[in-house]
Amino acid sequence: LTAIKIMEAVVGSKLPLSKLAEPVKMLPQVTRNVRVFDKSVARANKKLLDAVEEVKAALGSDGRVLLRESGTEPVIRIMVEAQTEELCKGYTDALAQILYDEDLA
Repeated sequence: LTAIKIMEAVVGSKLPLSKLAEPVKMLPQVTRNVRVFDKSVARANKKLLDAVEEVKAALGSDGRVLLRESGTEPVIRIMVEAQTEELCKGYTDALAQILYDEDLA
C-alpha cells in the first residue's frame, strides 16, 4: 500500500521521487530502555512527565521526544530525536536518571 501511495504522489506531482523527498530531514535518534518496577506508575510520574515537556520545549520543531511503555516487558522506552546524537543521548540519559532518582527503576 505504501508503494502505491508513493507512486500516486510521484505521478500526481509529475516530479521525481528525489525531488519530493528533498524536504525530508533525517535527524539522529537515540532510544533507551529502562527496566522499571511498574510501567504504569513510572509512566505517570509527574516529575518525569514534566521533564518530558521541558525536553519537548527545548527541542521545539528541531526534534521530538517519545516516552512509552513496552507492551511485552517491564520497560519504559525513551526515544529522543534531535540535531545531534550528543543532544539525543543527553536528553535520554537525563530522563532515564529521573526514573532511577524516583526509585521507579
